[in-house]
Amino acid sequence: MKQSGRSRGRAAIALPLAALALSLSFVSAPSAVASPRPALTTSAIEKRQETLDKIAGRITEGLSESDRARIPGFTDIEVDPLHDSLRLHWKGSPPERVRHILAHLPAGVRASVLPARYSKADLHAARDRLLHGGRPADLHLPGAAAPLRITSVGPAVDGSGLQIGYDEDRGAGRSDRLDPLASAARQDRSSEVAAVTGRLTGVRTTVAYQPLSVDLSSRQEDDSPWQGGAAVRNPGGGICSSSFAVRTSGGQYELSTAYHCDGRGGVWHTYQGGKVIGTTDAAQRLASDDALGITLPSGRSAGRLYDGPASETDGYSKPVSGWGHNNVGDYVCTDGANSGVHCGVQIAETDIGVTGANGVYRPDTDLAYSTSRTKDHIAAANGDSGGPVFAGANNYTSDEARGMITALDRTVTCPSSEYVLDSSVRTPWCVQGVYFVPISQTLHDMHWTLVTQ
Repeated sequence: MKQSGRSRGRAAIALPLAALALSLSFVSAPSAVASPRPALTTSAIEKRQETLDKIAGRITEGLSESDRARIPGFTDIEVDPLHDSLRLHWKGSPPERVRHILAHLPAGVRASVLPARYSKADLHAARDRLLHGGRPADLHLPGAAAPLRITSVGPAVDGSGLQIGYDEDRGAGRSDRLDPLASAARQDRSSEVAAVTGRLTGVRTTVAYQPLSVDLSSRQEDDSPWQGGAAVRNPGGGICSSSFAVRTSGGQYELSTAYHCDGRGGVWHTYQGGKVIGTTDAAQRLASDDALGITLPSGRSAGRLYDGPASETDGYSKPVSGWGHNNVGDYVCTDGANSGVHCGVQIAETDIGVTGANGVYRPDTDLAYSTSRTKDHIAAANGDSGGPVFAGANNYTSDEARGMITALDRTVTCPSSEYVLDSSVRTPWCVQGVYFVPISQTLHDMHWTLVTQ
């Protein structure tokens, strides 16, 4: 019973936000006496986000997170559904086109323009000075024998510079689970890295020790037509999550998942029952987007995603209604087969380059973290790689595709209340943040069409 007609509500919990400086050009003065407001329902937040994203889409001319660098002076845009507002970071003055949009906002929507030191184009040019052959170059510190490795690099949302993650280079697929340096020594090392990257890029850099992300690889037993968010065994025996149903440029229906789950090719099976799903399509693989397509003997994949916890056994799923771009501040849901759906996950940054556990640099990813609105305050668990990222649509009765889980951030111990599907096989661990490749990027690069219902 894959196509259950039930709807499932999600509890609304107030989310505290950091105080933000707002310019007064487009913001009304607050009332002197503020009366208590009832907590927003999930449906109300979703409707606000849809409205704000449409406005953001007009401002960014429908361009992807990365391609927005083509807009002169543009740095970034943040949506804030809880406060029905937009924050626009811009180097210099926005053009008349943008000022017109901001001067004619829907009733109740506020917007602010914040000055940025650098535009997105400036920061892209600075970032490229750290790349060699399309991937991060090694960092050589004065007096150090071994180079350091850049694990992530992206523009700061406020346009103040570049944000860079690094670790001690242990080789592809290897990472220190614990920091090998003491706190004071790490602080000194980070200062040295900031000095070197600042000289190389010509912009201000903030750096943080960020060990190379490790595989998130491991809903149970799916069947044709194959759906997203299901647990799959890759050709090497590992466990990952299926993502979106897609159609190739040749019209063939396939099931997508993460390239790093198995880049060698072979036969894919369901996690339970061992049913054959299909084989890796050698012509439908792209390491830089961490995406691959599975050729299906049945020739059928459905534009639906499994929903609910990883323990769900009744086949509950929802239709995919389409896809959308991502904005800082958007709330999304992660849908990994090993830990289930986690909503209230908020996008913190976009347009980041990150290196995966297989050593492959993914130049265009977005990063989202769990919030107080998120179940168990985690965003995913190991085994959720390849899982879909989506935004709720139509009062959460359908899903708008946003991306595919590729890497992780902020590892934490899984809470006892968190059910993890393969916990009997290995010790589970959870994460508060996930990197995901924007679905627009994947569809463009792979020449895929998203299957919807």
